[in-house]
Amino acid sequence: MSARIAVVGVGLIGGSVALAAKQRLDATLWGFDHSPAALATARRRGALDHSCESVAEAVGDAEAVFVAVPVGALPEVIAASLEFAPRDCVVTDVGSTKRAIVAAAGDPRFVGGHPLAGAETAGVEHARADLFDGAIWYLTPTGNTSGLLYERLHRLLH
Repeated sequence: MSARIAVVGVGLIGGSVALAAKQRLDATLWGFDHSPAALATARRRGALDHSCESVAEAVGDAEAVFVAVPVGALPEVIAASLEFAPRDCVVTDVGSTKRAIVAAAGDPRFVGGHPLAGAETAGVEHARADLFDGAIWYLTPTGNTSGLLYERLHRLLH
């Protein structure tokens, strides 16, 4: 399966999502991070094919967007991702809390997510393609979530 995937926030989790997608899906990865150093490291490690200067550039043609920023920033970054993502694009997050995020999103393209995986280290330099191997990845659709986009995300993750 080949896909165009965007990752917003390329730290440990976002970088690991990107590496896993490249390895397992032969995906093309676009990424955005406020840290130019994180983007450069992600490119050097092969996690990203394209580093972008904005959320809009990263998600503009994506089939799937993974938002992997700190939990406090998730509502704002998810909203920006939904604003610029195509109408047929699924947007998900990797945050550990959901109530405020799901309430803020409300868009049928959004599917809350949370991989039960991590490491004691932080940053894209520690990202691994196998970080999610054997991990449970919770998806939290709402009654408003597009069934088609939920299924797309489910297929990407499994």
